[in-house]
Amino acid sequence: MTDPVSVAGITVAVVDALIKYGERTAELISDARAFHDVSTKLHRLVVDENLQTKLLKGLLFSECWVYGGRTLFEQFEPDVQGQIDLLFAEIQSILREAVDLLERRYSVSSSRTSPSIPVILRWSFRDKRRVEAILLSFKDRNSRLKRKIELWCLTSQLGISSDHLRHLQSDETSKRLGFDKDAALRLAQHGAEASELDSLELSSSWEPYLQNVTPVEHQGLFTVLLKDSHAYIQENHRYNITMPAHGTSPASSSLDARTKGRIESLARLLHQPKEQIFRILPCVGWRKIPDQDAVAFIFELQNPLGAPVSLQRILHESKFVPSLGDRFRLALELSQCMAQIHMVQWLHESFRSDNILLLPHHNTTDDLEQRLDINYAEPWVLGFEFSRPEPYFSAGHSDFEPSRDVYQHPDRQGQPTSTFNKFHDIYSLGVVLLEIGLWEPAIKLEKNLFAYATSGAAVRAQLIKHAQRRLEPRVGKRYKDVVLKCLTGDFGAEDDTRENMKLQQAFRHQVLDVIEQAANAV
Repeated sequence: MTDPVSVAGITVAVVDALIKYGERTAELISDARAFHDVSTKLHRLVVDENLQTKLLKGLLFSECWVYGGRTLFEQFEPDVQGQIDLLFAEIQSILREAVDLLERRYSVSSSRTSPSIPVILRWSFRDKRRVEAILLSFKDRNSRLKRKIELWCLTSQLGISSDHLRHLQSDETSKRLGFDKDAALRLAQHGAEASELDSLELSSSWEPYLQNVTPVEHQGLFTVLLKDSHAYIQENHRYNITMPAHGTSPASSSLDARTKGRIESLARLLHQPKEQIFRILPCVGWRKIPDQDAVAFIFELQNPLGAPVSLQRILHESKFVPSLGDRFRLALELSQCMAQIHMVQWLHESFRSDNILLLPHHNTTDDLEQRLDINYAEPWVLGFEFSRPEPYFSAGHSDFEPSRDVYQHPDRQGQPTSTFNKFHDIYSLGVVLLEIGLWEPAIKLEKNLFAYATSGAAVRAQLIKHAQRRLEPRVGKRYKDVVLKCLTGDFGAEDDTRENMKLQQAFRHQVLDVIEQAANAV
């Protein structure tokens, strides 16, 4: 077995060489600045990415008391250490190609003589695009490496260590890499049974502003409210109450301790600061709606330019089909959202297109057909339905409601017999990706709207049939394969860890990376 210390030494040497290549690339591009305006942008790119490499080196290879005086790198399993080494080596190879090209063409003497006209022309017409392509590949691989290291930090056995998570939350290098917020989300789960002092229940001053949200077909129970000149999204949730005391109506009953604990737990997680990639609006708190068995979750809404609308409502009511680029970007944002939620060991449990909020680019009319300037690149995900961290059991619904359950994994339709897991969320994402690819609501993929569905397996079979037959001509074979992966759960992640690290890596590689490549290619 390879000695972890020697593996660390090899990887550090690779990283050091990578940093030197980055510095040399920046120096050579600086020499070329006079050649073309684009070199300034490339110089900034290299400097920024090289800084990230230095930060990753500091996080991985600095000795720390949290790890018994050893490094974070040494805490990973040998397989993960090997992957980190290979990824750094791949990035080093990419950057070395840039250095070789620039030195061959544009390295100037210490006298800094001015480049000749032929050199300028070569830069402008032949080499500029090649250098740009190499450095964009460098940036892409560097970003993927960062995301993978964060995933390993949070989904390996390390992710259950409070000391490790607190280190990621407080360490300056980790903060500069942006790992601190996701570490805080994991720690927030550890404190799910916090005291009343931590309550996010809003004061009675909010009651005059809360609304009885009128249900809109194909849209979740949300609306916009204004308080003190600020805009908020109010999302209403009904809850199951315990039997009230004799002579007390259910609507006027207070929340029981178990329900209130679940509401508080969800509100705290939604309240935690998050990167925008989560696509979750900041939650300011919750409040029971007077005389109803419902609570309102309140989310900040920054500078709304028009009335929000759900993705499902657009699919049902609009005849306009967005561009392929808009659909790929929407699919990418929602896939990234799912990857982030799972990375912090959280589950959504009710991922449907009626819970996906879209905002217009500018002020628009009430007529949906006139409200087509939708910002598809910035969806917001609502409808968490008191979802909980994984260890908790979710019994689900015993009835069958096609418009809702068409998004549910077969194991979760009817009366569930198992706990909710990441495969079930990924299945729901697959149904939404199918809707985006065909630009049709899932419920309409059957003439009878699945009213006579005999089982969850029959529903899935119909969705798979539509994906196999109709997706490729509209959005391509790779997108079709992604949807089928999500619907079948065929990720090759057998014998997985408790944190589903194999599944999460496979999802990012087989779904997220593929959609990202498609979005960037359009």
